[in-house]
Amino acid sequence: MELHFSIKVLSGIYSILQVKDSPGWPEIVNRTGSGFFSLMRLAGEWTIICEAGGMTDDSLVVDRSHGWRVFLIDEPLTFDMIGVIYRTTEILKDVGISVMAISAFTTDAFLVRDDDLQPSLRALQAGGFSVSYDRGMKL
Repeated sequence: MELHFSIKVLSGIYSILQVKDSPGWPEIVNRTGSGFFSLMRLAGEWTIICEAGGMTDDSLVVDRSHGWRVFLIDEPLTFDMIGVIYRTTEILKDVGISVMAISAFTTDAFLVRDDDLQPSLRALQAGGFSVSYDRGMKL
């Protein structure tokens, strides 16, 4: 079965930050704005994805990568839906675009570099995905 979902591209440019552990995480998270935000911890490494300039306490940042665009699967997903993120990343892999993928409870998201936005859109649309854009999105 071929998977063809609706994908929404969020407005804004995002950063991926590696940050130090901090006892003040709830306070820091509340200051990062109201847009897309992700916080993950693996083996003592914290990663934050937020709008560029959203991390106000730069003293916690160990490393950073700026200039990412966020794509969301724009419909509810369930845990028995197999291959959703695989299908999108397979299409982008075939045209040489690197992807950072993450999942939430009801949807998947993936990020591509801003320079890869247009080729990503073309590849996903050619692969059968419909694409919509956040209000205020500038292409």
